[in-house]
Amino acid sequence: MKKKNIFIGIAAALVVVLAGAYAARSLHYQERFLPETKVLGVDIAGKNVAQANRALTTHFAKTTYRITEKNKTLASATGSELGLKRDFTSTLNKLLDRQNPWGLTAVVLAGSDADGAAAIQADDATISDFVKNATTKLNATRTTTQDAEIVAKDDQYVIKKEVQGTKLNAEKLTAAFSKAIANDKKSVSATVAYEKPAVTSTSTSLTSELKKLTDLTNITGAIKIQNQTVTIPTATIRSWVTYQNGQIDVSQDKVAAYVATLATQYGTYGKTWTFKSTKRGTVTLANGTYGWSIAQNTQTANLIAAVKAAKDFTLDVATQGSGYHADGSAIGNTYVEVDLKNQHEYYYKDGKLVLQSDIVSGKPKQATPTGVWFVWSKQRNATLRGTNDDGTKYASPVDYWMPIDYTGVGLHDSPWQPKYGGDWYKEHGSHGCVNNPPSFMKKLYAAVSLGTPVIVY
Repeated sequence: MKKKNIFIGIAAALVVVLAGAYAARSLHYQERFLPETKVLGVDIAGKNVAQANRALTTHFAKTTYRITEKNKTLASATGSELGLKRDFTSTLNKLLDRQNPWGLTAVVLAGSDADGAAAIQADDATISDFVKNATTKLNATRTTTQDAEIVAKDDQYVIKKEVQGTKLNAEKLTAAFSKAIANDKKSVSATVAYEKPAVTSTSTSLTSELKKLTDLTNITGAIKIQNQTVTIPTATIRSWVTYQNGQIDVSQDKVAAYVATLATQYGTYGKTWTFKSTKRGTVTLANGTYGWSIAQNTQTANLIAAVKAAKDFTLDVATQGSGYHADGSAIGNTYVEVDLKNQHEYYYKDGKLVLQSDIVSGKPKQATPTGVWFVWSKQRNATLRGTNDDGTKYASPVDYWMPIDYTGVGLHDSPWQPKYGGDWYKEHGSHGCVNNPPSFMKKLYAAVSLGTPVIVY
């Protein structure tokens, strides 16, 4: 009986000791974390909030954040290098409040990305500088992204496929890296910051432009010059078309150069003429005022407009000057012919001789200029003015005046001449004009139209 009481007393004492120890333990863990407590993988068992916070901040200051690509680290920095600051005090206080200090063993295992992210205070400028510096170094050896584009190839336009480069966009990479840190992620893939092509080979805008170019460079064009049609080679038209920075255009310089070659080949102004005369056979004459040329500025503008319309075309040639004949003839079959040697003048209309008369031309020292001219004006009751051989001025009124050059030479009546033809002109000739009998000049003036060629030889 006595032994039983002893055991009871010992047991009671043990209970009291254990109870006291348990109570002491509970009091100890009211401000400390129970054994095996971890936050974000960091052991904080037995630590108070301040100690646990230091342990966590120290741990994460050493955490390495990486920019990766295909499982390879391109650049890295620790949290402290990136200027990251963390304060887990709030999270730890909440955890401590949920803890049961009377528990015999630790059952709390805390940790989440949200907890880590909530504790981060990021230095945006430091992160941005880190990413920009890394991007600059990496981009030095990386390929550049290229947009798809339309290029000329083998006399046609084709789409050159875009190139997906590996150069990085610093702004995109900074945003992705900052977001990863904010979400407590330890790495970000550089591929999210690749520069993307703005235009691809399937872009509607590009395929539409290609169709326009194809249509434009496959048209056929021609120009009607007199009695012939000059076909413009498709390759020539194609060479005029330009495509740059998304803009289709037609080169004015190239079209103008082409028109200039046509002007040289087909225009008659400034060229030597051959003429079958009435009495002296075929004569060769230098150019006078008569002749036509292609109006190059107008023709160039017309061609550019026709090409831009992207339809097959045939244009009439634009001309300037006189003597353009659609049938291809040079002088035509209506003209005035002045034979200085024979001192005779003829007027042919539609190939038939209508009028003729002896005339008086310029004196040998003031000879009537030879060449192919044209009647560019008709005037009644004009006064012709000039200088005599002795230097005195003259003013000769005439009833009919038809100038043929731009220096004062023309056809007119001359009532002061007593005779015409023969050698009379050698001593009594004009200052260069063709003197006509008044009665004949009246008929000639009435018959001749503006623009009529006047061949003097």
